[in-house]
Amino acid sequence: MMGNQPMASDLAEQISKYSRSAGISLSNEQAELCRIHLEITFEWNHRFNLTRITDPEEAIIKHLLDSLIPASQLPRSGPALDVGTGAGFPGIPLKIFSPNLDMTLLDSSRKKVNFLAVAAEKIGIKGISPIHGRWEELAADPKNKDSFQLITMRAVRLEKKHLSRLAAAALRPGGIFAWWAGPESEARVREEFAKTEISGIEPFRIFKYSLPGISRPRSILYWKKL
Repeated sequence: MMGNQPMASDLAEQISKYSRSAGISLSNEQAELCRIHLEITFEWNHRFNLTRITDPEEAIIKHLLDSLIPASQLPRSGPALDVGTGAGFPGIPLKIFSPNLDMTLLDSSRKKVNFLAVAAEKIGIKGISPIHGRWEELAADPKNKDSFQLITMRAVRLEKKHLSRLAAAALRPGGIFAWWAGPESEARVREEFAKTEISGIEPFRIFKYSLPGISRPRSILYWKKL
């Protein structure tokens, strides 16, 4: 553990406190699972460069709450896919919050997938499957057609092909494709996508939210497969 990190019980208490203030109902067990995820991320970070955020409080806000606040807009059960998952955000927190999700964590970095396998074992709940690969290959595989109730992307640049090729192929009818947007990227996507129709995909909706201590609002854009 890094010297500036709190004891395990303190970190779990911080997670519970911030979650309650954000209107997120986490059980003590769920807060503890989130703590394990954050701590192992810190432990492996110096080897695999998983995140630039190393302060526990900042990580709770910018990684954990940013993953969980939009969960109210997303499916709570069924097969889910987190594309470009990195250290497992938002996929692992969403799985912890919604145990009935069957979460696949996809990343093109072999090192990060190795980390995710260790993290999944440490967290110790069923239904977390790290896989190494690229979304283009996954979407082209016939066995993944109409497979996922939820596809998420965070900290990945959104392109129209993610909807026309990935969401259209891999989502189940009624499934949701969700993309976490920053202020600048949201403006770009709103301009590019506002007048774009993608066959079989409902036009995007926007859910805006705030993170504690951060003045600029966050937003998630999401689409539904018809």
